[in-house]
Amino acid sequence: MTIPIQISEHVSTGLSALINEVLGDEQLAQPATLSEVRERIMAPIKTATVPLNRFSSDETEQLREEVDALIDEFGEDALAVRFQRPWASEALSRLMTAAMEDTDTLTLDGLLEGAQRGLLAHLIGNGEIDDDEAQTLISELQALIGHHGPDTLVEELIHEP
Repeated sequence: MTIPIQISEHVSTGLSALINEVLGDEQLAQPATLSEVRERIMAPIKTATVPLNRFSSDETEQLREEVDALIDEFGEDALAVRFQRPWASEALSRLMTAAMEDTDTLTLDGLLEGAQRGLLAHLIGNGEIDDDEAQTLISELQALIGHHGPDTLVEELIHEP
């Protein structure tokens, strides 16, 4: 079965970040598949006798449901990299755009510094970014730094629909 090129656009930020984590895991055989992504989601809550929802969070449930839907449609052996978002999420793109208003050239490392110094809090206070997205944004930004390097220009990763 062929995977549409734009499928990664429909993958949640959380799942894409998890896929990135799995792809960066040197202990896993590469290329990683959707099956390995599902295993990573289930690893902290696997138990033979207790129902899944007893120990899992809503986020874990959503990730499991999302990856299960992808496995149902594309198979467990589909390469995980095909489902990874190649750019920043919409919320992170808003943070990037706001940070770029103050400077012409901004790196991922500079953006992380700015976010931690108060830019993210300012955007949350203005209602431009939801408070519950804040931790996800920092994790996503750190994953982008790990994947692309701290000196990568922010403008290269901004998602423009």
